[in-house]
Amino acid sequence: MKIDLHIHTNFSDGQPTYKEVIDKAKELRMDCIAITDHFDNYDPSPHIRKIGDDELIEFYEKIKSYAELKEQKVLCGIETCTDFKGDLRISDRVYQASEIIITSVHYVEYNEELVQGEYYNDKYWEAFKQKLLNMAGSEGHVQGHPEGYLPINPLIKPGTTTYEERKALCREISVRYLDNIYLEELAERFLLSNKAYELHGATGTPRESVVELMTSKGVKFSIGSDAHILDWIGKNQLGEEMINKYKGSLFRSFR
Repeated sequence: MKIDLHIHTNFSDGQPTYKEVIDKAKELRMDCIAITDHFDNYDPSPHIRKIGDDELIEFYEKIKSYAELKEQKVLCGIETCTDFKGDLRISDRVYQASEIIITSVHYVEYNEELVQGEYYNDKYWEAFKQKLLNMAGSEGHVQGHPEGYLPINPLIKPGTTTYEERKALCREISVRYLDNIYLEELAERFLLSNKAYELHGATGTPRESVVELMTSKGVKFSIGSDAHILDWIGKNQLGEEMINKYKGSLFRSFR
């Protein structure tokens, strides 16, 4: 089964239109994709903050109409960041209309001083770890990129790092702070909530040892490229290999 359950369009911060995404999925013979644009009234981006319920629901309707025309299975959903406790901040209307909800730690509620260039701030990353635990045990279907695209922006001096350098930094932070004791607790939270751990195509995360541990605990997985451009859609080879190698279970119980 070829799936990609994390794709963005120009509705939020992606490049392609929803029609282009669906056409690409059809071309790739995808069994199922999910269009999961950003939806968060607390997001640092003004463009994302201003997206309202009516606009989102109308977007879902357009997606479903075109998907039916093209005979392509598409789930309509969102990627959002919760509050620190892990609680969703969306209306019941949006919750009920969304077939898949990805929660990702895009930012951390942290009030102490942060110094740009000092990447290994222990207190900041402990706050991140607690928020990730809270989110893993709370609402939503999928925990997005737990070891990729970490909330490093407050620590980065603008213009001093490349995309690849930031990916490498996230890997180093994951190795330093997300040890096995923490991962065992994280797995327990996933089992309590039945939320899936995302195998993230864009960053090739998490580490293989994490997949092995989560599989041994019975945690389910979701496969998503986090594509923001057409060429990234379906690029989930590493995640697919890990699922096959460790005989992991994919999360399919969407409402």
